[in-house]
Amino acid sequence: MFALANKVAIVTGASSGIGRATAKLFAEEGAKVIVAARRQAELDALVAEIADADGIAIALAGDVRDEAYAKALVDLAVEKFGGLDIAFNNAGAVGRMGPISDLPLEGWRETLDTNLTSAFLGAKYQVPAMIERGGGSLIFTST
Repeated sequence: MFALANKVAIVTGASSGIGRATAKLFAEEGAKVIVAARRQAELDALVAEIADADGIAIALAGDVRDEAYAKALVDLAVEKFGGLDIAFNNAGAVGRMGPISDLPLEGWRETLDTNLTSAFLGAKYQVPAMIERGGGSLIFTST
């Protein structure tokens, strides 16, 4: 039996690594998946791979630091699949490596926005959509 049958999930950071593996697993377990990341080509390949395994996925490329993108992901889940049950906010970045004295403030802010602000923005739109469905699961990965 499919553990996630009739569920709708958003997975950020889905173009590689943990996000990619999670999106495939969610689809294998019956969820309809919105895959999200910056790299369209990798997302398209993932959607094709999921479809080849008889799963359902849609890709929307964008930057998780952008509030409009966070909203667009939820809007897509609602428009295409009727709602949202699961959100895996997984996108993250290590940031620039080196001595802290060489790290520009903008580099620091980019890392915080990718790892923290994006999770806030995702949840800001995901939670109301989940409440509309009667509940859901909000999952965060920390880099």
